Amino acid sequence: MITTIKLPYKSEFDFKNIRRQFSIVVRFSYNRFLENKSEKEITLLCKALKNIELLDSWMIRCAIKEGKQLHSRFKNQKIVFGGKFNQKQYLKNKIDKEIYRNKRLLSFTIQGEKLKKGNRKFKLEIENNKIIFKLNKQNHFELQLPKLRNNIKKKLHKLQYLNDLDGYTYFIRINETHIFISFENFKNEFYNLSDEKSYLGIDMNPENIGISIIKSDKIIYTQEYNLSLITQRFINSNISSDSELSKYFQNKLKFETIEIAKDIEKLCLQHQCKFLFIEKLQFKKSTNKNSKIANRKNKNLWKRNLFINNLKKRCDINNIKLFEVNPAYSSFIGNLMYDYSDPINASIEIGRRGYDMIIKKNKQFYPEFKKESLKHQWKEMVKDENSWKELFQKIKSSKFKYRVSLNDCNKSFRVFSLKSDKSKIRNFIFDFA
Repeated sequence: MITTIKLPYKSEFDFKNIRRQFSIVVRFSYNRFLENKSEKEITLLCKALKNIELLDSWMIRCAIKEGKQLHSRFKNQKIVFGGKFNQKQYLKNKIDKEIYRNKRLLSFTIQGEKLKKGNRKFKLEIENNKIIFKLNKQNHFELQLPKLRNNIKKKLHKLQYLNDLDGYTYFIRINETHIFISFENFKNEFYNLSDEKSYLGIDMNPENIGISIIKSDKIIYTQEYNLSLITQRFINSNISSDSELSKYFQNKLKFETIEIAKDIEKLCLQHQCKFLFIEKLQFKKSTNKNSKIANRKNKNLWKRNLFINNLKKRCDINNIKLFEVNPAYSSFIGNLMYDYSDPINASIEIGRRGYDMIIKKNKQFYPEFKKESLKHQWKEMVKDENSWKELFQKIKSSKFKYRVSLNDCNKSFRVFSLKSDKSKIRNFIFDFA
C-alpha cells in the first residue's frame, strides 16, 4: 500500500519553468514509446532536445520514466496533453496561448532512490516545517510547509527518520500550489517498549549533557556528553559572529547536538526505556551583565531547542514517552545525594521526579528529606534544617561549592569520543560493578 500526503507549499523558487521543461521531455518520451523506442534510445535522443537546460540527467530520467508509465497506462493510444477540452477552447480562441500552455504543464515528478537517502533532489526537514529542493550542488531552495496536523507530522517524521537511517525511498510530485509525498506504508513499529520500570533522565547545560538510566529504582547506566572542547575553542578564538570560522563552529555544534540526540535514542532502545524525562527550561529575559562569556554560551552556543526538538521527534517515532519536568533544585539535590558528576547527579533527580510524579502519580516532587540520604560531607551540615530549601539556603549563604566536577567525583569512568575522534565530543561513561 502506498501512502500519499498532499500539502500546500510556499517557495521563492518558481517551479513553472522547470515544470515546462519537464513536460517537454515527458511528451517527447511518450511519443517515442509509441514508436517502440527503448528507454535507452530515448535517453540518447533527449540529448538533442532544446530548452531543457534546467534539467539534469536524473530529472530527465524521471521524466522518461513518467512518459513510460503514461504509455503503459494508455496502451499505445495517442493522448492530448492538457486535455481535449482545453485544446478545443484554444482552437476556438476562447483561451489564449499562454493559458493553454499552462494547462498543458505536468507536475514535476522525482522518483525515490535508496542510495541517495531516499530521494536525490529533495530532503525532508520536518522539524523545521520545510522540504529542501536541490536544483543542483550550488542552488538549494526551501519549500515552506503549513502547520502540520499531529498524525501527518508523525508520519513525515518517521519517513525522515527511516530515510536518514536506511534510505527509505519516497516519491515527490509538485504542481503550482501543492507537493505530494508518496511512500510505502510502514510495515511494523520498530520497538514495543513494554518495561514500565525503565526510564532515562536528562540534565542539560551549555557545555555538557548528563544522562542516567534507572531500572526498578536502580541506577544501571550513567554518561556525560561534554562539548567544552568546541565551546571553549570558540570563546577563546574571540572571532566575530559573521566570520567563516564562527559559521563552522555553529554548524559543528548543531551537527554534534543531533548526534548526541541519536546516541540517547539508541541507549533508550538498548535499555528498553519506555519513559524519558527532561528539564523544562524557562529563561528570564534579563541577562547576566557581569558575565559576557556565560551569556555567549547560553544565547549563542547552546543548541537546547535543536536538541529537544530532535529528541522529541525520535521519541515519537520509537514510542518513547517524553515528559518535561520542573528542574527546581534538581542539581542541588542530585549533587548532595549521588557520587557522579554534576549533570549526571541532576539527571538522576530529574528522572526520579518525573517517574514518581507523572508515572507513579504519588506527587513526590522532592525526595524525602533524610540526613541518611546525603553524602557524608553534607550530613555534617544538617542540624535544625527540615527541608531541601532550608539546607540550600544554608549552603548558599556559607558559600560552599556543592556541584561535583568530573575531577572531584568518587566514581571511576572511561572516556570515549562520540562516533569518531573528529567529533570533539567527549563521552564520560561511569563504571558499574
